[in-house]
Amino acid sequence: MQPAEVVQWGNVAQWVGALMTFAAVMVALFKEDFIRRRRHPKLTASIEPKYPDCHRTAVEWRGVNKEKPWKGWNYWLRLWVKNEGNVRAEKVEVFLSRAWVWKNSSFEPLTNFTPMNFLWSYTRDAYVDGISPEMRRLCDFGSILEPAYSNPPLSETRLSLRLQVAPPTTDWLPPGRYKFEIKIAGSNCEPVTRCIHLHLTGRWHEEPTEMLAHGFTVTVSSACDNASPPV
Repeated sequence: MQPAEVVQWGNVAQWVGALMTFAAVMVALFKEDFIRRRRHPKLTASIEPKYPDCHRTAVEWRGVNKEKPWKGWNYWLRLWVKNEGNVRAEKVEVFLSRAWVWKNSSFEPLTNFTPMNFLWSYTRDAYVDGISPEMRRLCDFGSILEPAYSNPPLSETRLSLRLQVAPPTTDWLPPGRYKFEIKIAGSNCEPVTRCIHLHLTGRWHEEPTEMLAHGFTVTVSSACDNASPPV
């Protein structure tokens, strides 16, 4: 073999070695990012006007007035938060970021609430340790109290948002159409924005089927647009 050919093959070997080293560095740098893109949690939210999303319970609360306790029925409105990804979502929270009320032919910002987390159902916790793939958890959104047994009695239903700090009765939402922007996030996944649409008619029905059909409507969409509410 001629010396020139030896030098040529030596250069090729050097280039191959350099390319392999470069490839190894790229794999080391971007391996975790690639895996994270292929394997990650995917959080979604939904709600339907049926059990257990919307659930009627009997309640009695004495509060500070033990001689005249509050009693009656209460409807819990709960979000299903599901992990549709392939990795467990850790430390999941649902944050109420903004809210609007339909007024004067447009949605206007709701002022009587403080942005904060909702509470997970059956707990007093704003965070849940985790949600495994294809599993879901209920998160409390709000409750509708039977107006006749409230203290003082009311003529129409009102909604109490189930936040980390319970709103005073003066801040319970009256009948109307509302939009609520929520952000669902975990310690190992990006926040997901969703919009809860609520129409609270103010009417109370003794039969659960009538209440679920005519007392309120609630849905979840991917964004809070500026469209007019449904008729």
